[in-house]
Amino acid sequence: MAVKTPVKGPRSENSRDLQKSKDPKSSTAFKVVPMGIPNQAEAGQSASAQTAQKSIFDTIPIPLVLFLASPYLAGQTAEDALNLAQKLYKENKFSSTLDILGEDMSDDADCDASVEMYKHLIDAISKNPLPVTETRRQPTVSFKPSMFATTTPTTGQVRSVELDKAYDRIESVVEYASLRNVNVTLEAEDHRWADFQLETYHSLIASGYRNIGTVLQARLFRTEQDIKRFDDRMRTRLVIGIYNEPSAVAHTQKPIMKELMVKYSRELIARGTYVEFATHDTNCLQDFFQTVVIPDKVPTTAFETQYLHGVPRKRFQKSLISGEFFRRGPSYDARYEKQMKELADKGVLVRMYLPYGEGKIAGAYCRRRLKENPNMAIYGLKNLLHIDG
Repeated sequence: MAVKTPVKGPRSENSRDLQKSKDPKSSTAFKVVPMGIPNQAEAGQSASAQTAQKSIFDTIPIPLVLFLASPYLAGQTAEDALNLAQKLYKENKFSSTLDILGEDMSDDADCDASVEMYKHLIDAISKNPLPVTETRRQPTVSFKPSMFATTTPTTGQVRSVELDKAYDRIESVVEYASLRNVNVTLEAEDHRWADFQLETYHSLIASGYRNIGTVLQARLFRTEQDIKRFDDRMRTRLVIGIYNEPSAVAHTQKPIMKELMVKYSRELIARGTYVEFATHDTNCLQDFFQTVVIPDKVPTTAFETQYLHGVPRKRFQKSLISGEFFRRGPSYDARYEKQMKELADKGVLVRMYLPYGEGKIAGAYCRRRLKENPNMAIYGLKNLLHIDG
């Protein structure tokens, strides 16, 4: 099976040179080799098992869910989220990525509306840039593939009439953003989406787009093979993954996932891929710095760190930006003196994930986040009480 890829002429890395027209009848095929995933019967069983899993957060009303999760939300509109992004940079030098909450669209009209909402967000970002010259510090945009599809793929599926429509919608957003010099990220969802997500990403890279990144989940077994397809044209947000996946396709213990995040980051950086290391675990981050960034002498322009807005880590994050973390950190022998000085002088880019959306939709997202990590309710209360921890 393959993902439809519109054939276009060679693209300049300057998005202004992108062609504005395309021949919708032309396509190029990319083969899919599903990695470490169950058959469709197993997928159906795992989906039922996930549906059956209940927690206290399934029983409390949406208004209370929204209250507990309110520190993690950036508002209800693009303007709300962009105003917060501007404020975070002005006050703390935090960069941001903005995401419209929503998934699993029910009809084509909803999918097309998603396209228009993302174009509106992209316009708002391009017209209100941060006062910085380095492009990678500007706000970026994140979106889920299911925002543009009316069907969920069966395990390993990447082609159908509906998925081809989803591909075209995703490409239209990527091209629109490219023409406006805005970087975007195609996010990961549960394992059923993995082949469509990654084949779409690699097809867009093959078509010449350079403003798009994607997400890799350390918990999925397949990721060990997936990273072998990444190179210096690409950018990836590396996460443990929020979806409770079955043991047939994924690791189930978080310490293992975090060890794999560090391991995978080293291989991706060695391949020239820009790595967005996304975790709130400061021990995992220190491991990343101590075993990858410092000994491998990784330049500060080759990676960044990412966090969900609202998790109280401000002192730690500001110490990364200022370089103070590296000035007061553990000592290293003379081989790493130059690297430590660069980190201390330049600091590390910190980016906040800013999801936003209307109450009902935002409530479903927050319920899932709280179910995955109940401690986030405690983080939320700490944030509301201005306790940094």
